[in-house]
Amino acid sequence: MKRESILVPKPRSNFVSVQCEKCSVRTVIFSHTTSAVKCSGCGETLATSSGSKARIAGKVIGTLDQ
Repeated sequence: MKRESILVPKPRSNFVSVQCEKCSVRTVIFSHTTSAVKCSGCGETLATSSGSKARIAGKVIGTLDQ
């Protein structure tokens, strides 16, 4: 089925639960983030912008479905 024929297409982006490698704090971030995301516990960079999908430096725990 073509994407144009679907009335409400599913978004290609989602929210991702990421765990910090150093301090094991879990954070929910957007998969296509436009700014650097830092850990709230230790300040380590968890994700950086790459133009489309974010480069995630931590461990991905899972995605949050709608």
